[in-house]
Amino acid sequence: MKSLTWNDIYKIGQTDKANRWYPNEDIAGYFREIRQPSRDYPHSMARAAQTVKFAKWLINNKPDIAYKFNLS
Repeated sequence: MKSLTWNDIYKIGQTDKANRWYPNEDIAGYFREIRQPSRDYPHSMARAAQTVKFAKWLINNKPDIAYKFNLS
């Protein structure tokens, strides 16, 4: 199964001035249990978004977003 790339996750989230990545509201529910980004770990949520587990979650919960990235 395919997972998302860095280019993909920049389309479903945004970064702040410290380069910490945060997901958009429509997918934020997946990241409730993931460590919040910090200056020491700015990509904690971004790394979680690049997993096959997240790709499967998108297919099951947000098929319209999964379709945009050819995950389904």
